[in-house]
Amino acid sequence: MQNFQVVDISAWQEKLNWQKLKANNIQGVIIKIGEYTHLDEMFISHVNNAVTYNLPYGIYYYAHASTIDKAIAEANWVDKQIKTYLNGQNPSLGIWYDAEDKSILKNNINVAYMIGNFINQLNELDYNYVGLYSSYNWLTNIIDLNLLADYIPIWSAQYYHENSFKLEYPNRICKIWQYTDHKQIDDMILDCNIYYA
Repeated sequence: MQNFQVVDISAWQEKLNWQKLKANNIQGVIIKIGEYTHLDEMFISHVNNAVTYNLPYGIYYYAHASTIDKAIAEANWVDKQIKTYLNGQNPSLGIWYDAEDKSILKNNINVAYMIGNFINQLNELDYNYVGLYSSYNWLTNIIDLNLLADYIPIWSAQYYHENSFKLEYPNRICKIWQYTDHKQIDDMILDCNIYYA
């Protein structure tokens, strides 16, 4: 199987033309499930459309936890939503912890502890594909990767002509590269990613 293109979507993308996504060789979507304890307003609609158009999907959760306990609570909230809306199924393109908000940093605990505990909690609940989304800057300057197990898949955001993280950390599983937040597909402007097969 070859690498393929996926877009990540949320309530900001209210009027997606799913047929045009498929016609432009988008082969998967990663859907925001929510943040804090708020389900993303478009989550159910986006999941239903992904299923209707036979596109594999993953989900991401926008993190705010500044303590380990809060990160575990975030994981439990995600688990509850998956059991409620997805019948407890593992999304085939993974569950991603989106660590980019400065609110995570307010207690001077390295964000890797929150990430690790969120991922471990979901792994213990039998979700077998849980990873970390963050910017190249955070991955290399803010998150202490030495505190995270090397089996954790990484989704790196870097709007550049190459995926520096994948090149510089060959021992890490870099599964997705978000290479632009400005991909024009017909009249839609979207975040676009390479998903490594």
